[in-house]
Amino acid sequence: MRDESSVLRGLNKWHQCAGAVAVELALVLPLTLLIVDAAVEFSIIMYNKAIILNAAREAVRSGMVLSEPKKSNQVIANIAQLYADQYLISFGNQEAFTVLVSQSIDSSTQTPLSVSVSYRYTSLLAGGFLSAVKHPIILSETVTLMNE
Repeated sequence: MRDESSVLRGLNKWHQCAGAVAVELALVLPLTLLIVDAAVEFSIIMYNKAIILNAAREAVRSGMVLSEPKKSNQVIANIAQLYADQYLISFGNQEAFTVLVSQSIDSSTQTPLSVSVSYRYTSLLAGGFLSAVKHPIILSETVTLMNE
């Protein structure tokens, strides 16, 4: 059985360490939050990169479908824009999304249809305060198919 003096020494030792825990938390917490923030930012960027690629693919596929008259560049760009509006994580920054469509005027075979999509991603969290990612990240994809 323990005596009172050993219990009091244990409690006294615990009170001496209480401040050290707060200091350790103050040192480790910002680094942990920065790592979590970087992981979230990287995940959003990779997701958005896949979305703009899929938006360009959808627009090219719709432009390749045989229709009379041939779909205009604006109609094809609108298809990419609608896809991006539905799936892109943009935090309300829709004006950062641009689409450029390039196709031949004639509808003969073996003419290319190209859709270039770009998105200017700006950091939402703490990454905006870091000088390494102060400038927006430009994500872009180009998809080209040939009319057959």
